[in-house]
Amino acid sequence: MLNNKPKILIVDKRDEDITQISKHIKATLPKCELLIANAYFEGINYATSEEIDIAFLNLMLPDSSGFKTLTSFVEAQPNIPVIVLTEKSNEILGNQAIKAGAQDFLVKGDIDQKSIGRAIRYSVQRHASQLKFKTISEDLTKTQKRFLEAQRMGKFGCWEMDIVSHEMIWSDEVFVLFGFQKQSFLPTMSEYLNYVHTDDKGLVEEFFDNISKSNETQNLEHRIVTEGRNIKYISLQSRLVLEDNSKKLKVVGALQDITARKINEKLMIEKNLSRGMLNVKEQMLSDIGFQIRTPLSSITNLLFLLENIPSSPKQTELVYGLKNSFNELFGAVNNLLNYSIVGQESMHDQEEEFRLQEFMDAFKRMITLKAGTNKMEVTFDISESTPPKVLTYPKKVTQLFYNIANLVFNEDESITKVSVHAGMSKSEPNNQFELSLSGYRPNFFNPEMVDLLKNEDYKKILDNVENTQNHHLLNVSILNKIIKQIKGDLILDLDNQCIKMCLPVKLVETVAYDANAQAPLSSLSVLLVEDHFLNQIATKKILTTWSDHVTVDIAENGLVGVEKFREHGYDLVLMDIQMPVMDGIESATKIRELSEVPIIALTANATSQEEKRCKSIGMNDYLTKPFKPEELHAKIMSLLLQSQQGT
Repeated sequence: MLNNKPKILIVDKRDEDITQISKHIKATLPKCELLIANAYFEGINYATSEEIDIAFLNLMLPDSSGFKTLTSFVEAQPNIPVIVLTEKSNEILGNQAIKAGAQDFLVKGDIDQKSIGRAIRYSVQRHASQLKFKTISEDLTKTQKRFLEAQRMGKFGCWEMDIVSHEMIWSDEVFVLFGFQKQSFLPTMSEYLNYVHTDDKGLVEEFFDNISKSNETQNLEHRIVTEGRNIKYISLQSRLVLEDNSKKLKVVGALQDITARKINEKLMIEKNLSRGMLNVKEQMLSDIGFQIRTPLSSITNLLFLLENIPSSPKQTELVYGLKNSFNELFGAVNNLLNYSIVGQESMHDQEEEFRLQEFMDAFKRMITLKAGTNKMEVTFDISESTPPKVLTYPKKVTQLFYNIANLVFNEDESITKVSVHAGMSKSEPNNQFELSLSGYRPNFFNPEMVDLLKNEDYKKILDNVENTQNHHLLNVSILNKIIKQIKGDLILDLDNQCIKMCLPVKLVETVAYDANAQAPLSSLSVLLVEDHFLNQIATKKILTTWSDHVTVDIAENGLVGVEKFREHGYDLVLMDIQMPVMDGIESATKIRELSEVPIIALTANATSQEEKRCKSIGMNDYLTKPFKPEELHAKIMSLLLQSQQGT
């Protein structure tokens, strides 16, 4: 479409021809603006400086002649439609002009208003169509280039196959993927199968066979062998289609090299497997140490009690032999577990509540037992400020204490007296528990290294002794390694013959309890949801002997607990966590949907994560098994007081 006031350029050397053409143009487009040029150079200047809508161009000009005039103009101004003016009627010349870039041609002697109007309309429409086609073509070319680049980057290509002859058409990238020059041969399905890995050939043959049986897209991953030795993984997709023109069935598909992905998946599986095995190993070592040392602690207590019971000389001799055997077993187990963790970067553990006072009592009995066997004198100074409970890493702390005992009583038989001091630190940081042994002289460094150690360079030495043959030094190195894992500190004071551990701990808030002043003064109905028979008896006894106002109903699993609560309702719920049928978490969630009754979790899993999990679903408090009666009483009274105060 032309503008309302189009600008039309006439480039011709003869004024009389220009006058005639101008008259017909004005008659056709009265509002147009005519620009006249008698030479090519003048015409190009107009075309460059003005917004020309259409140009009439004579090929024979003073400064240009022949088709060079047309081609130069079109090349310089491709957006201006051109109508060629010829001296005589010559259809061949006109067609050549159109091929060279003109939109139409007019013979000067045959020009009239009608032919001018027709030529203008036709040229403008044809030129607009050409520009649109050119734009589409350029866009398609860009799209095709991007598509080909995407194929190259993504290592995928397209293919087609005649369903009858099995002749195939591959895109360039498919040839490259198979290691061939682009379009170097005419592929077929048989040719494709020649490069399929032997173990996958049956799957690929079945894949091509199934294509003709379904209209659904088929997918397969398989291997190919290129250049006779390289194995690649291929993702193959295809679908049966019907061509619109020929109504002929053919298979179209895509093919992608997924070798890198498969290798990464394999490496990830191997990495996860190795990591999983390492985690299992570390967890097993940690659990074995904890599980073995727990009964060893009980044996220590029993031996301590047995030794202090009046007995006959024969019984005393047997107890002495039992103690020696126990010490040998203790040392062997400790060394086995210690050597197993050498070289590990970490030991997975999590913070849990740890009954520090009870553990120190057991540790004291164990040290006393070992000292008696080794004919050593031990004095203890365990501070009364030692908190009943702390939040720390029980498995690591337990291992540290047992390692200390093993070092002291198996290193130097000349030692006759050891002093043990334990308690909370009086200096910064305050939340540190310290254990020190005095009168103990480490026997794992040669005399030449003493001066170096006094400058505290022993910490660097302890970090790099995995390959040492000195088992004393190795044991202390393991001790130092575990302490560092929980961000503690190991101090060796050679001048004062002292070894000291500083362990960071978090204090656990405890509820003060006065047995004479605190007890329910009115009726308190309790639902105990617990599956263990002995725990049922013990917990019920703790509650009913506490106050005559307390009544206890028992549910053996979480489902029964929900049903009993729905039927009767209670003033308080004590909820075990690990139970059959329905666990404590799900049971408490359902009870919380029915009521705001106080719920206390009872669990053997004493982790901060477990406590958060219980409280996140609406439980009011949390108590770790085994618990003392006064602890349970205090928790209950605290919740009852909060309920009375409306908090």
